[in-house]
Amino acid sequence: MKRQTLLLLALALFSLTSLTCLDTRPEFSYKVYGNIANYFENEKDLLSFFEFKKGDVVAEIGALKGENIGGLALLTDSITFYVQDINAKTLNQKNFNKVIRKCEKYKKPLTAKFNLCIGTEKSSNLPDAAFDKIVLSATFHEFTCMDEMVTDISKKLKPTGKLYILESHCFGKTHINYRVDETTAIMKKHNFHLVKKDGKDLNGGTGLYRAIYAKDN
Repeated sequence: MKRQTLLLLALALFSLTSLTCLDTRPEFSYKVYGNIANYFENEKDLLSFFEFKKGDVVAEIGALKGENIGGLALLTDSITFYVQDINAKTLNQKNFNKVIRKCEKYKKPLTAKFNLCIGTEKSSNLPDAAFDKIVLSATFHEFTCMDEMVTDISKKLKPTGKLYILESHCFGKTHINYRVDETTAIMKKHNFHLVKKDGKDLNGGTGLYRAIYAKDN
């Protein structure tokens, strides 16, 4: 009788734990995953687009506080991430630690490795020929020194590396909008070719596209 009671208690505890785990799974939204989530319908859509692999070295340029990288760390395994921005007041260890603590509420331990990097308007200051993937999430239009930055990105990618550009239309008067054909023309000038373009308007966005570029051989 005592053994049956213990078994029932164990099963009840297991069920309660399972339900708790399901209840704490984060909603796929920018609140958890950063603005990168606005470009995808769900986790599967995101992972299918990026095709992350264990051991990848990935950078986000223009990462702000690093929310996107924190979100990607929740969805991937054993990736080395470089979190890059030009504003040290926004991107610093203190702010990024807050991002990581938030992510650890959903996944602990995180298997990713993280590096912070402060660049300039003309240079990312990332290591050369180091990256399998570089991500620009609502960042391409922010480049004030476009030619210098695209040249710099080319140097940072491995020969087989890819650049992922996520953009959508903004109605701000000072905002420069680049359609995918305009972005592709700029990239072509720097010896990149378009590998894939997809995306549809989501989460209130218009003119949304997701484009992947690779260096010409």
